[in-house]
Order: sequence, then structure tokens, then C-alpha cells
Amino acid sequence: MAAIATATLFLCSHAWAQCKTRAEPYPAWPEPKIVSALSVAQAKEIVAERTGLQTKWYGPTSGPKATTEPVTIAWVADQGYATYIGWGNGVRDAAKALGWKFLSFNTRGTVSGQLAALDQALAANVTAIITPADADALQKPIQEAVKRCIPVVGIHATAFPGPSPTLGLYDNIASSAAEIGESQAAYVIAMSNGTARDIHMVDNSFAIARFKARAATEPIKNCAGCKFLEMVNVPIADLAQRVGPATSGLLARFGDSWWMTTCCDDYYPYVAATLRAAGVPTDKVHLVGADAPPATYELIRKGEYEVASVPEPSTLFGYEAVDAIVHAMAGEPPANWVQPTFIRTKANIDQEGGKNNEFVPSNNFACHYLNIWKGANNPC
Repeated sequence: MAAIATATLFLCSHAWAQCKTRAEPYPAWPEPKIVSALSVAQAKEIVAERTGLQTKWYGPTSGPKATTEPVTIAWVADQGYATYIGWGNGVRDAAKALGWKFLSFNTRGTVSGQLAALDQALAANVTAIITPADADALQKPIQEAVKRCIPVVGIHATAFPGPSPTLGLYDNIASSAAEIGESQAAYVIAMSNGTARDIHMVDNSFAIARFKARAATEPIKNCAGCKFLEMVNVPIADLAQRVGPATSGLLARFGDSWWMTTCCDDYYPYVAATLRAAGVPTDKVHLVGADAPPATYELIRKGEYEVASVPEPSTLFGYEAVDAIVHAMAGEPPANWVQPTFIRTKANIDQEGGKNNEFVPSNNFACHYLNIWKGANNPC
């Protein structure tokens, strides 16, 4: 597969001179570094910082202007998944602000649907493609797009943020998996005052999940007063069948007083249901998650075991993806920055977009991007 990607990118590099838009990815960014240890004081500092309002803009303040020529952006995603809907809304809003055409192609949540939707986007002769689908499974249409000088930008389409030359992605929009795991570990260490007994639930079939697991558990393993109990592997495809029995097994082995971290919050409605059925008091088990889909907000609001989550930004990711397209059309590498993580708790549940069950930083990102794209200087 890598050989196909290399050959295609070689062809595109020779065709680049005849193309208006660059699709060939720039070199990948360095892999994020995992923090292996945190003191209780360090953990409390991280929690204090990352539970606060995100009013400050850390993103780009300069960059290429957006073209005024006709542009058509293809959004290729499962249109029934809440997280993707938020990202797609950001792509749509950013495109509309630039006067660009926005086309949406529904993948219906399957690989065959993703392949068909990408083929439809290519047939529509779009200017660029943005997708949250797993890039590794979609190499044929992605490499065809690159060959035709149509840049492909992923949102969580691979493990790490930045360009992915081997997968043909001009840019991949994502949070730092290392920082997500660090935030989870910091919360556990800080809120337990360095005494937590922790379990991590993961789907080992995903590289990004394995990486998050290391980032979330290494500081706890190296916390002198903490104890890491077990790594539990449950495939996401089997949540309904396997999380309940797995949780019952944990209660049998470790009792009803522990913390849990995880790669993604999809596990926790099933964990909470099992704990509730077993009569476990809600102040005995503490769940700390990641991604924060809408169901997470209800668990945290109601005090149903989940106490915190590290959410992914909603519409901001869509604006970041469109900015990558602006850079591609100017023949420049994407902006090298990643939005700082935010820890969602009951105390800040309605802040930073929380009233709508999503994470939308209050840093006026749309205003900052439009200033760059349009060469304006409006106050943000």
C-alpha cells in the first residue's frame, strides 16, 4: 500500500506544475510525545488550566488568502453520527462564509459506503475533499484524488494531526492524542490526591486507541500512591455484548471503588448501566472519558458515575479543515498547530458549547480564520 502511495505522489509531484491546487502532502509532523509521570501538584495545575474557559486564540494569525474563484468542497461522512455532524457543520459554515459550494456525501457508516461516496465526490469534479473516514481503508479513491490534484483533508482520518504522505492526506485535523491521555491521567491523579486505583478500557485494534491508552496510563503507573489495576480490551463493535460482562468481572475482582479511563466515551453508557444494576454508589466508581459525544453530557450532568471527559472540538475542526484547503490552493503547507485540550466536568458542563452538548471553544475562531482568508482586520 505504501508503494502505491509513493508512486502516486511521485506522479502528482510532476503534475503539480500544471495544477492550480496542490494535493501532494508535505512531510508528516513529529509524533506527539507521551508524558510518563506527573506529580500530584503538576496534575492539579493541568486540571486547573484545562477546565477553564478557552477564550484565548492560539491558532494562526496569518496565512494565505482564500481564492475568489469558484470552489466546491466535498464533505464525505456518515451523516447520522453526532460528532461528524458537528464537524460537517463547521465545514459547511466556513465554506459558506467564503462563498464556496458545499456538497455532502453520505457514507452511511460502512467502508463500502465510504468508497462509494468518495467515488461520487470524484465524479462531481470537486476542488477538495474533507472526510473523517479511516484513510487507510480508502487508499484507492484517495490516491486517485491526489493524482488528479484534489487535496484530501482528514478529520480523525488517521492517528495523529498533520500531513500524512503515506496515506495521501494533505492534512489530518485532530487533537493531540498524547495530550488527551495526559489530561485524563492528570484528572485521575489530581482528584484522587495521588491515591487512585485505575482501570483502562480500550479497543486494541485501533492504533490511536493504543496510543491514548499509553498516554493515559503511564503517569498513573508511575504515580507512587496510585495503583494501575488492569487494561481491558473490548472491541468497539462489541460494546453492547461485552462491556456489561467485562464490568461485572471488574467488580468481582476489584470491588466497587476504582477509577476508569478510556479511549472513547462510547463504552460508558454500558459501564454505567452495569454499575447501576449492581447497586454501586455513584460516588464509588469514577469514569473519565474522551471524545464526549452527547450521551456523555447527560452522564456527567446526572452524576451517573462519569465525572469528566476530554472532548473533541466540534465546528472548529471544520474550520481547520477548510483552512488546510486554503493553504493547499495556495501551494503552502497546512498551519502547524493543534487546539489545546479541554477537560469537561460537571462544574463547566454548560460552558464552551456545553449547553448544546458539544465543545466549541469561546476563542472566536471563525472570526480569526475569516480575517486571514479575507485579508481583513476585524476585532475578534
